[in-house]
Amino acid sequence: MKREIAIARLIDETILKMGIHSHVRMTEGEKAFINEHFEPMTVKKGEHVVNKGEEVLYLYYLEKGNIKLWFPDKDNREITAKFVEEKEFINFFLSHDTHYAYYNVKALSPCKIWRMEKSKLHDFYDLSFSFNKLARIHLERSIIHKIEREKVFHTLTAEERYRHLLNTERWLLQFFSLKDIASYLGITPQALSNIRKRI
Repeated sequence: MKREIAIARLIDETILKMGIHSHVRMTEGEKAFINEHFEPMTVKKGEHVVNKGEEVLYLYYLEKGNIKLWFPDKDNREITAKFVEEKEFINFFLSHDTHYAYYNVKALSPCKIWRMEKSKLHDFYDLSFSFNKLARIHLERSIIHKIEREKVFHTLTAEERYRHLLNTERWLLQFFSLKDIASYLGITPQALSNIRKRI
C-alpha cells in the first residue's frame, strides 16, 4: 500500500512543482489508476533505461537520481541532449504507433524510476482529463525548451551559452559532471574549464 500512496503523492508533488496545481487536480479514481498501473524499478549508475532505436514500451517517471538523454556522434562520443530532474517524467511522448527511442536514457547515479506500460497509458488518456492536461503542458514546455536550446546554439557564443545556463539551469551544476555539461553546451571540457576561469 505504501508504494501506491508514494507514486500518487510524487505525481502530485510534480504538478505542484510545475506550478499547475490550480489547473490539474487528480481525482481519487485517477490516482487509483496510477497506483495500480505504475511499477517501481531501480537502475544502477551507468545503465541505460532505454537504448536509442529500441521500441519504447513504457512511460517513465524519475523519483530519485540523475538521468541524461544522449545520442552518439560520428565518433560514438556521447552528445548530451537533455537532463532530467528528480520528480519529473522522462518521456511523455508515446504515440499510438510503434515508437522507437530517439535518445539513449542513461542513469548517471543509482536511480529509482516508476514506469507505466504504453497500452495502460493510452487507456488512461481515454479516462483522465487531468492526465491529458498534464501531458499536454509537459509536452508544450519540452517543445519550448527545445526551441530555446536551438536558439541559444545558433545565436550565442560558447561563453554566452554557459552564462545562459547559469541564468536558466544553474541546478545542473549541482548534479552533473562538467564533462556532461560541456557536451550539453556543445563545447569541449577544456573550453568549459577556460570559460569558468574567466568568469
